[in-house]
Amino acid sequence: MTALHNVVDALDALPTTAFLVLDQGQVVLDHGATTAPTYLASARKSVLSVLYGPAVASGTIRLGATLGELGIDDIGGLLPQERRATVRDLLTSSSGVYHPPATVAGPERDGPARGSQPPGALFHYNNWDFNALGTIFQRCTGRSVFDAFAEDLAAPLGFDDFEPGLQRLLGRPEVSEHLAHHFFLSARDLGRLGAMMLQGGRWDGRPVVPASWVAESTSVQVDRGVGVQLDYGYLWWLPRLLGRGSFLAIGNFGQYLLCVPPGLVIVHLRAVPDDVVLARSQGAQPPAPIDSVSPQQFMKVARMVQAALRP
Repeated sequence: MTALHNVVDALDALPTTAFLVLDQGQVVLDHGATTAPTYLASARKSVLSVLYGPAVASGTIRLGATLGELGIDDIGGLLPQERRATVRDLLTSSSGVYHPPATVAGPERDGPARGSQPPGALFHYNNWDFNALGTIFQRCTGRSVFDAFAEDLAAPLGFDDFEPGLQRLLGRPEVSEHLAHHFFLSARDLGRLGAMMLQGGRWDGRPVVPASWVAESTSVQVDRGVGVQLDYGYLWWLPRLLGRGSFLAIGNFGQYLLCVPPGLVIVHLRAVPDDVVLARSQGAQPPAPIDSVSPQQFMKVARMVQAALRP
């Protein structure tokens, strides 16, 4: 803990709710309300990627299946070109489908015009893709995303704070039939998820997620070119500064899960009032602004952790 005192000082200057560091599966820093379930915002997308692993490995979901083959449509109808987008295109946020999403996070407001980009041609962070992936998971597996999470991840990983009743679908059904699957998890449970991923999908010696999926989903699927710090896998951000093999979940306001091989897991959560959560899901202005922790601020603290543990 002595080596991490500068980290705690840095956190005290931020609106941090919970901060947890695991090194080779052992807790080395537990700061704040690490047992309280918290809104993950867009970090939910990386959690969904983990759930896809067993379904893809079993052939229940095919990465090459198109929206047309899967019967995925939306209000007003998808364009013929949009129906050719594959599951893989959605997992890489490159579908070319610019139908309005049920939830709005910002980028969609300035998105490309419908039909302007063919599937797979352009990375454009798009909540329609992520929300439709939840629908695809449920239709292909016959299980709800939240039930699958409880049975396939929370149970085998021994989550302590998981509350099924907190998990919820959010969004505007009058805009899109594909709502957002929002997770509310604690820092210590999210830390176990990260530790499992760094162990090649195994927990207590038993496979939870196929190692092949862990490797593929956290490898560069979208090289975003010169001048950016984050490439993209399957719903995971891949920070260049930390070297290949590291992967990161990012959620608005300050929700982060960073995994750095061989065994460093860093979780940062910033609690979000429920009225703000609901306003965001409806595309409305939040009732009051709240302080956030930016990716730059988080990465600065993460590098402090690395320097303390790997001097």
